[in-house]
This record gives sequence, structure tokens and C-alpha cells, in this order.
Amino acid sequence: MDCHRCTDATTRRSCRPSEIEILLYFFVNYTSLQGLDIPSRIRNYYQLVTSQAIKVLTSIPCCLYTSVSPSRGPAVLVTGGLGYVGSHVCLELLKRGYTILIIDDLRNSFSNTVQNIGLAFETSGFGEYKTAIQNMNHIPIDYGDTQALNQALVGYGRYFLIVGAIHLAASKSVAESLKNPRKYYENNVSKMERFLTALGSLGIRNVIFSSSATVYGCLPPETALKPLKEDLVPVFRSLRQLGGMLGGLTPYGISKILGEGLVARFVERDKQRNGVVFRLFNPVGCDPSGHLKDDPKDKKCRGGVMQMIMKSVRRDQVFEVYGTGLGGRGDKSCIRDFVHVADIARGIAMGLEACVYKGYRDRERLKVYNLASGGGISVKQLVRKVGLESRVAVRVRECSKREGDIAVSVGDNGKIECQLGWVPERSIEAVCKDFCHAYNLQKDRGDLN
Repeated sequence: MDCHRCTDATTRRSCRPSEIEILLYFFVNYTSLQGLDIPSRIRNYYQLVTSQAIKVLTSIPCCLYTSVSPSRGPAVLVTGGLGYVGSHVCLELLKRGYTILIIDDLRNSFSNTVQNIGLAFETSGFGEYKTAIQNMNHIPIDYGDTQALNQALVGYGRYFLIVGAIHLAASKSVAESLKNPRKYYENNVSKMERFLTALGSLGIRNVIFSSSATVYGCLPPETALKPLKEDLVPVFRSLRQLGGMLGGLTPYGISKILGEGLVARFVERDKQRNGVVFRLFNPVGCDPSGHLKDDPKDKKCRGGVMQMIMKSVRRDQVFEVYGTGLGGRGDKSCIRDFVHVADIARGIAMGLEACVYKGYRDRERLKVYNLASGGGISVKQLVRKVGLESRVAVRVRECSKREGDIAVSVGDNGKIECQLGWVPERSIEAVCKDFCHAYNLQKDRGDLN
């Protein structure tokens, strides 16, 4: 029985099908054996397997899918797939041969991002634009709308075997969460709980969750001055377990901690489920093709630090740098661990494949990884590097520390390197180059001061 996505004999031998895939294979192919002269012992075995297959497949909702075309491969569900990180994740999945079901209600994204992903795929040399478009299916619904989600996935389940879900959809502004914490609880926690319940009822067993480095905000300031390891903040199953650690967290950070706990409980309810929690540090840059950008529809979100730098370059505005509250240390601006968004996407795809193809061999069915470079630079240094690449002298104004800001946030990536083999491949200089290319900021506007 060949794996859906393996093409050569060596790869096929190393890719083990699941129990359900084996049962389904015999169930589907049993009718073709009827006319052959097969010993009764073998025929009885096939009949037994058929009986077992019927029991297994009818006991799991929506598990009896039609055959998946080997040319398309298995399908992956991606929420928030038309957002900044999501679009890069979809591009990475296309490069790996997956069909993608994108759940995105377009509240903070644009429908033409589907076409932009296709253009980026073609530009990268992995295949034609038409192939990319055929392998993406955009479902414009709210991921928290259980009825719409069930209807959509039951329908697509007739044509694709959904091997896992990558959950990226969320409200993500720290500043906004301080003003409207209820929105962040509803969008990031309540909806996620309903979403995971729906996945469980549909038999989808592998979940990848995009958490955030903001969960480390609960640590004492002196702890955060060193590269942060995953075990400093374990996955909490409830707020009660957090105890007095909530003090340094923003509503956004709390919503991410609660989201991690929801994934943990999802995995615990079924021994065949697997999960990966990725704590993203600071995704920056753009795909080298220039077709994918950080372009939120909701202007209140303002985008990340690179968006703010871009606006300063284009409009010749002063860029505001917020202080650390650490007195005279460094250049008085916050230190962050910036990671190229393409490296982030690659790590998320590797986490998915670890679940799908290795999860059944691993006793620890929930993994937590930092997606971090392991080193940090200050915001002022980042501004200067963008200025050098764009040939624009960006003027800077120093401001006082913002509420909710962490002075230093650098992640330790030793665990993910050891277990998944992931290391960042793109430097901060590559980040700035790709960013300036995507936004057409590389202009000759005089020498830098």
C-alpha cells in the first residue's frame, strides 16, 4: 500500500500507514479479489479485515473518505491562512505537496492573497501557478462558527483525508488586548475551544497551535534577560494552575496560555491525538518573491514593528522607539528575537509532519517549541539595518516604556533543533532585504547620516 505523498520506493518503505489506512485499503480492494482463486484461509482473513474496517470506519464521524488522488496528496486545514504568517505557511505546505483547506473569514485579510500565494509558488520554481491554485481551497467562514465549520469539513471530507489542522487565526495586538480584553477571550479562547471540539468530532487528530513568546511575560524580569527555554513556562491546564504568575501577562498573553491548555486537553482526550505548540517570537520579513506581505485589513492592528518602520520610510515620518525601563542598559530600546517568517513557516510545517508521520511512535504526544533565532537585536538596530538596505535615513524619537512591553525577549531554540532539526536559515540582513524588496523601499534618496 503506497503512501499518498511518497513517490519513490525508499521513501515508501520508511513511511508507515496508520491502522485505519490499512483497514481502508483492504476494505476498498476486497471486491477486486472476488474472482481470484484465493485459499479459504486468506479469503477468511480478508473478510475479517473487512468486518473490522466497517466497525472502525463507522465508529468515527466523517472518517470514510473517498480515495485521495496521489497527485494531490493529503489535505491540511489552516485557520487564518490568508494572514501574514498563514500565507507563508500555506506556501510552505504547497512546496511540500499538500492540498490546503484555508479557513479565513477575511475580517483582517484579503481574498486576493490566494492568488498571491500562487504567484509566490510559481516564482519560487516549485511549480506552476495553476497547480498552486488547484491545491488551495478557501472557505470564507469564522473558525468559531461550529455549524459552518462542520458543514464545510464534512463536504471536503468526501474528497480529502484531513491529516491535521494548523491553527493560526487569532486577534494579536498586545495594545488592543489591554483596551478590549473581552474580544481577546472570545476570539482566542472561546472560539478555539469550539473549534477543537469540532475537530475531535470529525476525527481530526493532529493539531498545531501558534502560541506566542508573550507567554513568558509571567516570568520575573531577571529571568527574561537570558534566552528563554520552554520549560520555564509549562503548559497550564487552567488559570488556577498559573497562580500568582498572571501579574506580568497581558490579556493577549493570557489568551495564548489558555490556548496552549486547550490543545493539551484536546490531546489528552484521545491516545491517537498529537499536538505541537509553537511559541513564535517575532516573525519579520517577507517571502523573497515579494508577493506575500504583512498587510492587515484592520488598520487598528497597525501590523508589527516592520510595518511601522515601512510607514516611516515611505512617509518620511519619525519612528517612535519605546524604552525598556532598564535605565541606561544598551541603546535603551527593547531587544527582540526576530525570525524570518519563511523560517517560521518551515518550522510549523515540520511540526505538522512530526505529528502525522512520527506521532504514533512518541509517548510525549504534546510538544512545545520556541520558534526563535536564539539571538536578539534591539529595535534601534533593526531600524538602522532597514535604513541601510532602503538607503533611507530613518529618524528616531525615543519614548517611554509602553504598558505590556517586555524589555528583553530572546528564545532558546536548542529543543527544536535537537528534536525536529529546525534552525533558522535566513539572517536579519536577509529579513531586511526581502522586506525592502516586497515593499519597494530600495530607493536612492541620499546618503545616510
